[in-house]
Amino acid sequence: MESFLNHERKSLDKLKKFQLPNQAKKIGWVIFCIAFIALFFTTKDTNLKLIAKYSILIGLLIISISKEEIEDELIKNLRMHSFTFAFIFAVFIAITNPLCSYLANFVFTEQQEPFGGIGDWMILWLLLSVQVFYFGYLKKMHQ
Repeated sequence: MESFLNHERKSLDKLKKFQLPNQAKKIGWVIFCIAFIALFFTTKDTNLKLIAKYSILIGLLIISISKEEIEDELIKNLRMHSFTFAFIFAVFIAITNPLCSYLANFVFTEQQEPFGGIGDWMILWLLLSVQVFYFGYLKKMHQ
């Protein structure tokens, strides 16, 4: 049992430290930009729109888990702060957005729409985009 727990602990430590090389960040930005542009030009085909939306998430994920050129303690700390902020922000939006939509519908229209949540893509978009852009902001502030 002890060896199993040690093996699991080592596996989790490897996963916790996993990062892509710095060059992957450029690939992530290319994927993000192409998919973002494609999202606006695919008005009719819903399958292409869905592929573009999830390609945006893949690009942001690659950017998010790629190393910096100089990966020191400050960068690791800023990365952790950006993940924490992104998580709190996304949870706050996920909770308040449906409530605000429901209240706006109730006040401005005669129809009562059902109380609905936001989808998986929107939550992932919030998490990844806030983390990537807030991390960039924090890095600029500490230069």
